[in-house]
Amino acid sequence: MRSILENLKSTDIKDVILDTDCYNEIDDQFALAYLMRSGDRVNLLSVNAAPFLNKRSTSAGDGMEKSYNEIFRIMKLVDKNADIPVYRGSREFMKDKNVPVESEAADNIINTVMNSEKTVYIIAIGAITNVASAIVKCPEICKKAVLIWLGGHALHWQDTKEFNLRQDIPGAQVVFDCGIPLVQIPCFGVCSEFITTVPELRYYLEGKNELCDYLVDIVSKYSTKPFGWSKVVWDVTAAAVFTKPEALDFVVIPTPIVTPDCRYAFDPARHHYIYVRRIKRDPIYADLFTKLASVGGGKL
Repeated sequence: MRSILENLKSTDIKDVILDTDCYNEIDDQFALAYLMRSGDRVNLLSVNAAPFLNKRSTSAGDGMEKSYNEIFRIMKLVDKNADIPVYRGSREFMKDKNVPVESEAADNIINTVMNSEKTVYIIAIGAITNVASAIVKCPEICKKAVLIWLGGHALHWQDTKEFNLRQDIPGAQVVFDCGIPLVQIPCFGVCSEFITTVPELRYYLEGKNELCDYLVDIVSKYSTKPFGWSKVVWDVTAAAVFTKPEALDFVVIPTPIVTPDCRYAFDPARHHYIYVRRIKRDPIYADLFTKLASVGGGKL
């Protein structure tokens, strides 16, 4: 596991699949654009649309379809000539950790990983259904891929009823139990430090290009009570594992057990994984703002 951590920190360009519920909130859009603008660290092979269910969707499948469309919207704002393959994901969450949900996205993960001579890094920033289904269908990918997942809360938190994890508890159990090299970025208690504000976004991004104006607009409209309001742009931190690894505090520890009631249980004899226990927000935002503002030849 420590050799995997050293590889994560290296400056080698990583082959990446992004698995994203891109319409769920406002953070996936930033993360996708950031990865596309980080070709010095990331070779973005493909993007999968992940399911989600909240007030912005009528079903998990509807959330996936809206995310699929939002992926294309962001890609065109970053690069009108973008030609990165995009795949539809699961239309429902896993009901049983032994039964995969069929999707183009799961098959894309399997085909990409198994046909690659290099390690494939899967960045998952939504419900883990597509990835877990791929693992159940083809456990061999665990030996050839590394998973970075923004999901669950910090290990010291009272529960792990975080949006990405609680939508698909069987899927979470698959990825924590299967032995795939795993990097977890917890939400409350760790990633919750990664806040910004509308005035900050306007100062650094507004008017720079069409992409930046779109991102500022969706954040501005997210709250109906904007006075004194700040927003965590959660998913950018998953990209920062590659773009700014020095801004993340990694530790190698035994993998927790995800219980059916969405809590952690602990067994020190379990296999190890990489846990992010702290995030430094400033260097990540500095890199993010610089790269987004430079789309189309602009600059800060």
